[in-house]
Amino acid sequence: MSDENKKYERVLDLLKRAKPVFTDPEAITEKVMRQLQQEKSKVSLPELIIEYLFGWVYIGWIRRSLIATALMVVVFFGYQQTLIMKRISDLTENRIPNGGLIQTNQTDNIANRVLMYRLTGRKFSDRKTTVSEKEINDLIRSVNKLKVKYKDILDMIENDPQLKKYVEEKIDEIGKN
Repeated sequence: MSDENKKYERVLDLLKRAKPVFTDPEAITEKVMRQLQQEKSKVSLPELIIEYLFGWVYIGWIRRSLIATALMVVVFFGYQQTLIMKRISDLTENRIPNGGLIQTNQTDNIANRVLMYRLTGRKFSDRKTTVSEKEINDLIRSVNKLKVKYKDILDMIENDPQLKKYVEEKIDEIGKN
C-alpha cells in the first residue's frame, strides 16, 4: 500500500507542477470574450422585462424601505380594526336613543296598552274608542322614552352621594311649600 501511495503522491506532484502550454493566448482570450458576448446577447425579452420590473429586489435600501412600509400598513390596519370593533361594542351597549324598547312580539304591545288603560283609570267598554291606534302608540313610545330618561337620571343620583343629598333637600323643600 505504501508503494501505491508513493506513486500517487508523485503523480499528483507532477500534475501540480505541469502548466498548460498556451500556443496563442490572445486567440484564447478573444474566443472567451466572443462567447461571453454571445451569451449576453441571448437574453430573451421576458427575462429583460422581469429584470426591469423586479430589479429593485437587489437594491438593499429599497427592499428594507418596502418591508418597513408594509409593516406600518399592517399596524395601521390593526389599529383601525381595533377602533371599529370598539365603536361597535360601544354601540351595542348603548340604549336605543329614541327610548323605544325593542318589542319581540305583539303580546308585549298589547300588555303595554292594557297597562296604560289601567294607569289612566279607564275601563274597557264595548263602545268604540275615540283614541286612534297611532295616538296610543305615540303615547306608549313617549312613556317608554321617559322611563329610559328617568332611569338614567335615577342611576346618576344613586351613584353620586352629593347629588342625592341635594335632590332630597329640594324634594323636602318642595314638599313643605
